[in-house]
Amino acid sequence: MAHRESTDKRPANSVSSSASTTDPHLSRIGTPRQYSAINAIPPPQPHAKGTPTPAASLESQGALQPLTGTSSTPRSLEQVSRPASRLSHAPFTYSGVFGQNTWDEAAKQREEGSSSSSEEEEESESDGESYEGLAVEDINETYDQDLPEYVHNPDPFTQSIFLEEEGVTIHLRGMSSSVLAGWAYTVLGILSCGVIPLLCRWVPKWKIAWTMQPARLADAETVVVTDEFGAIASVPVQRRFYGGSLESIFGSLTRKGPLQDHNDDIVNSLAMFSHMYYRFVYHPYLEKFLPNACWMDSQWTRAPVSIRAGLTYDVRDLRSTIFGDNSIDIEEKSTVRLLFDEVLNPFYMFQAGSVVLWCFDNYYYYATCILIISISGILETLVETKRNTRKIKEMAHFSCPVRILRDGIWRDGIAEDLLPGDVFEVASNMYTLPCDAVLLEGDCIVNESMLTGESVPVAKTPVVPAVFGKMRLASSTFGADIAKHVLFSGTKLVRVKKTAVGLGGDRWLSLEPQRTGMPARATAMVLRTGFNTTKGALVRSILFPRPNKFKFYEDSFRFIGVLAAIAVIGFLASISNFLRLGLTAHIITVRALDLITVVVPPALPATMSIGVSFALARLRKQSIFCISPTRINVCGKVNVMCFDKTGTLTEEGLDVLGVRSVNYDSCTFGAMQEDPASLPTGPMAAPSAPSSAFSSMDNRYAGGLAGLGRSASVSAPRRAVDPSKLSVLHALATCHAVKVIDGQLVGDPLDVKMFESTGWIIEEGDEQSSQEPPTGEQLAGGSLKVAGPVPTVVRPPQASRFTLDHAPQSVYELGIIRTFDFSAALRRQSVVAKRLGAKYNEVYVKGAPEAIRELCFPDTVPQSFDKILLEYTNHGYRVIALAGKPLKMSWPKLQRLKRDSVEQDLVFLGFLVFENKLKDTTAPVLRELQQARIRQIMCTGDNVLTAISVGRECGMVPEGMRVYVPQLVRPCQALAATSDDPQDLDSLAARALVVWVATDDDKYILDPYTLEPRVATSPVNEELLEDSAETMEEMREQMRQYYDWLHNYTDTDLRLTTTGDYCVAVTGEVFRYMMDESPMATVDRMLMRGAIYARMSPDEKAELVEKLQGLGYCAGFCGDGANDCGALRAADVGLSLSEAEASVAAPFTSQSTDIRCVLEVIREGRAALVTSFSCFKYMALYSIIQFTSVSLLYEFGGGLGDFQFLYIDLFIIVPLAVFMGRTPAYHKIMPKRPTANLMSKRVLTSLFGQIVVNSGIQFIVYRAVKQSPGYTPPVRTDPTDLDSLLIMSYENTALFLISCFQYILVACVFSIGPPFRQSNLRNHGFVITAAVLVLFTVLVTLWPTDWINGVFELIDVSTGFRRTVLVWAAINFAASQIGESYAFPWIAPTMAKVTRIARYLARSAMCRTNPYQRVSGGARGNADPGKDIDDLEDGRAPVTWEEIARKTDIKPYKRVMREMAIPLWY
Repeated sequence: MAHRESTDKRPANSVSSSASTTDPHLSRIGTPRQYSAINAIPPPQPHAKGTPTPAASLESQGALQPLTGTSSTPRSLEQVSRPASRLSHAPFTYSGVFGQNTWDEAAKQREEGSSSSSEEEEESESDGESYEGLAVEDINETYDQDLPEYVHNPDPFTQSIFLEEEGVTIHLRGMSSSVLAGWAYTVLGILSCGVIPLLCRWVPKWKIAWTMQPARLADAETVVVTDEFGAIASVPVQRRFYGGSLESIFGSLTRKGPLQDHNDDIVNSLAMFSHMYYRFVYHPYLEKFLPNACWMDSQWTRAPVSIRAGLTYDVRDLRSTIFGDNSIDIEEKSTVRLLFDEVLNPFYMFQAGSVVLWCFDNYYYYATCILIISISGILETLVETKRNTRKIKEMAHFSCPVRILRDGIWRDGIAEDLLPGDVFEVASNMYTLPCDAVLLEGDCIVNESMLTGESVPVAKTPVVPAVFGKMRLASSTFGADIAKHVLFSGTKLVRVKKTAVGLGGDRWLSLEPQRTGMPARATAMVLRTGFNTTKGALVRSILFPRPNKFKFYEDSFRFIGVLAAIAVIGFLASISNFLRLGLTAHIITVRALDLITVVVPPALPATMSIGVSFALARLRKQSIFCISPTRINVCGKVNVMCFDKTGTLTEEGLDVLGVRSVNYDSCTFGAMQEDPASLPTGPMAAPSAPSSAFSSMDNRYAGGLAGLGRSASVSAPRRAVDPSKLSVLHALATCHAVKVIDGQLVGDPLDVKMFESTGWIIEEGDEQSSQEPPTGEQLAGGSLKVAGPVPTVVRPPQASRFTLDHAPQSVYELGIIRTFDFSAALRRQSVVAKRLGAKYNEVYVKGAPEAIRELCFPDTVPQSFDKILLEYTNHGYRVIALAGKPLKMSWPKLQRLKRDSVEQDLVFLGFLVFENKLKDTTAPVLRELQQARIRQIMCTGDNVLTAISVGRECGMVPEGMRVYVPQLVRPCQALAATSDDPQDLDSLAARALVVWVATDDDKYILDPYTLEPRVATSPVNEELLEDSAETMEEMREQMRQYYDWLHNYTDTDLRLTTTGDYCVAVTGEVFRYMMDESPMATVDRMLMRGAIYARMSPDEKAELVEKLQGLGYCAGFCGDGANDCGALRAADVGLSLSEAEASVAAPFTSQSTDIRCVLEVIREGRAALVTSFSCFKYMALYSIIQFTSVSLLYEFGGGLGDFQFLYIDLFIIVPLAVFMGRTPAYHKIMPKRPTANLMSKRVLTSLFGQIVVNSGIQFIVYRAVKQSPGYTPPVRTDPTDLDSLLIMSYENTALFLISCFQYILVACVFSIGPPFRQSNLRNHGFVITAAVLVLFTVLVTLWPTDWINGVFELIDVSTGFRRTVLVWAAINFAASQIGESYAFPWIAPTMAKVTRIARYLARSAMCRTNPYQRVSGGARGNADPGKDIDDLEDGRAPVTWEEIARKTDIKPYKRVMREMAIPLWY
């Protein structure tokens, strides 16, 4: 039944099918060309009474005739309903080939299920697929029994779930509340004045343990969610009445696995909860929660043709319970709640306690100022949080009107109403897509820069049934073969057309009124909504950034714990001292607690993020945006950087160098044709093999789909197809995915350049539904048939456009009938085209030369194939191979034809050569990275030799460095094909051989296991390098002979072994084999020597990054985002070159198109890392200096005054700490990398060394003031006043003055300049602040006024002592500077060596005492009795003190570098 439009809201563009007026401009503009529809069969149009039968039949035009020979079962002419007398007189049109008889015949065959009478048709049918009633049974019925979706939960109280998108595992515990415990908690909270609830707020597990008890997940009131990083959340479980089946909740999961018999069971009550905007639903049989993100309707795979019907309101009500509204609605906390959360933060609670404590101690001014600063900080954080939340909410929220198909009626709605399974209209006014949907009808062009980071528009085509079986909705992104059918939420709709029919064919077309063979509207079906969409994943990644491996903040809190321990020691010591002095309990308590506020500075956490904030601001000015600020510090640790090639290192656009076509008479390449537009327009005019070579073949080779055996015994140059029917120019003009938007060509840059080189004109199919149909007279004359949508058409620049006034033979144009998009896995793309007036289709394929060669007849491939390819790739050119074949097949079968059937038995046509120029900034950037000893790796999908050439040109492979490329020697394909035992196949794969050969001379090779360079003294037998073994024994013998040759006829290359001046270029095939089969030692060596990785798939790129991280590298990846999403997300620092401000592809996005942004990110990362360490060390040392001053004054019951604290904290510490972080990054990246471990010996040595220096100077000054002239011991004016500290004293004045100098000068010492940041002189704010503070402190020291002495409560000490203070301040600065620059960096490694020697001697003594005792620890385990754990990497025991002191627990990549003698600059 046809879908009905709502009567009250009929779309303006709806057209009645009964309209039949004549367009007066039709003959002038031109008629629709009757090529094929792109994806389905239009419904048959009824003939008007008296209208003649079509002008030509399939048989007369040869659509089903074999190309050569005669069919074994000739078709009867009785099937032709047209008189034979008209065959030679009727003008040819595409409607003649694809006319009404075609549709009638195809429909009849599909209805009756009959097969073709000819053998050729039977073969075609076997290679095709029918969408009618298709069920993806093979995918739907198979499953992995180990997947959590099918495994019963062994513990009904707890559960673990891996969130693939976040890369973390969460643990669930069912809990129920205890009424008695809840009442007790409330009472104790009141009695403790809120202290207990506050502590439980900071440590949630205490409250959970106190007020809740374990419960089964099925009965839980609350689910406690804990992640692997220790974060805890308590989430209430919602229970709702449902009444639907189990399948309606969990979708296709219930149709698989052991519980498939329960898929129709009714579920009355639904338990669910939400966490991190994931929604989890309880499975009653598996007894665990499952995320609804992986939900799929089983109808999508069982009966894909039925999905066009949309949802009913009953189903809609059930699904709305499961999925909710289609909105990315971020919870925005109220101002009161935000204020409450911020105030109860431990930092501010510590501040509040300190303020109360200072008020008890009469520090009113200081307490007031700190209170004002704290309130200002709270308000600023509150405003900033509200602003950021509102900004993200505005970015996430989107709503638009949309027409939805419900109960067979198109209704107006809004985007929030969409649910998975809904069918909606993709309208041209829908600028942003509201959900993740699969395209059913029509074709679209979208901008997916938000998703992939690539701004090139992407074409979307209607879905095919097999796609539903391959989908994994748990992942936010899909592979290229699926993504080309999916419209992603948040992406921009550039163009939509109704020129492509869906998989339902005429069945879908009959659902709505339409006048041509095209759909009435472009439609799509919803896959995912809300936070389950790709846009939801982007928003979630911003709200909940992935934790990184950087432990700076974790180490900083450990160090704060150390400071807290020091504070406790000082607290106990001060209590003992105050009791000795006889002070009151009030002053003892207040002053002892005040010591804690001194040791743990309240501003410490805030100052640690200063460097990151300033780095983000500077990067934003460089148009580099970051969605994960915590990654800034990680950028400072990067020591290997991987780059994509095309569009990253080289220009995005390619220039066509020319075409090398094949001369089939001699089977050689012709001369380079630099201008492809000058190639012959028609089929090959070049001489070809005699026609007899193509006419006497066995008829089993007839037709484009026949499988010609490669071993067929025929006399050369016999082949199954005639290359003279093909054209290189046709291949260039048709084999692409170029679209036209507003008169501009858009698509892959390679496709655009290739098509532009032809000079041809492209014209996309129009939407015929907007045109008036032809008149009955035109139909009666046989000159026009309306048989379907118009395909994309290409024609030469001077060719006329086809109209009714032209005979088909006078018009030269080609229609692109079928397109198979480029596949990264197959490395090729293909099209089926038809020339107007031709009796056959033309198949053209382009792709990687090595991939295309395997698909071509060997006798069409010139013997110089490898030589010519090597010549161009060695010069850095990008080479694309072209191939094709003629194909006679009816259009309906053509639309059901599988890709494998099209891309086989091809004729090699030639090479298309591109010139891919380096970007101007590539070489300088790589040179600076090389000088900084940051390793660079090229990871590309291009040819390995092209990649090597580009690597040499840009300097990634230095001049003179020898490059080795691999060759994988496997058993012959016949052996693998005939082996029935999977274990045999595994054994064969494991027995393959990787042969490494130098690119400049094949006598230079590498040992397959150790990758040691060797020189051949005698050439190897070429047969040993061929895939010729036909049995496993032959393969083993072949390998044995190769190793014998390697052992007997090769020598070690001493020069390369000594210098290490060589690298390897790895292909994707070899990379995959080595990852799966090679020993880890060989893999590690390959990863360390690899400079070029070519022909890598997106998944292999991501795996390469992960393997480098496994070696201990901090890896970065820079790409354009198109095929690099996995690698960008896997890298520690992923940098996408994109015009988008935020991309789900990478944490960093640069709007610049060159790789200079890599330098900026690394520079700012190093500056931020150094700033964070400097600020932390400064704040820690400041607290220790103040702790020392206060502790010395506590000796006699003294202390610092109110304004003294105020001046130190507000006028010295805060300005210096803030301005310290403003120092810009150094202009150059130096080889030395900053320390990344806060608890490292170097950092701790520096910090404790500075503590010793500064505390020692204070002790000296404290003792010196007692020897100064005029000194009087501190005496209380009122001996009975024991409730206050003694402020005015000589000791107080001396310590205050020297400590002020220390605060200022230590800031100058810790404010590191080159090589990580620019000189402090460039930081004008810091220089001015420090200079003013020094001058003021000198003024207070040498020439104090009475007002200054009164404010700071200072004693007028002697002039000589004031000068002594200046001298000690200068000595303090000199000692701190020398120690920081020279002494402490030497002490740290020396102490480490001494420690290792001491540990070695202790363990040696232990082993001598008990030789059978196993010593554990160290970098590696060692089970040998008596053998020390600190042996060297080569396994031998150290024999010298130098070897004993050597660090053995080094990172794996450093160990491999040492083993392979890889130079440090590599």
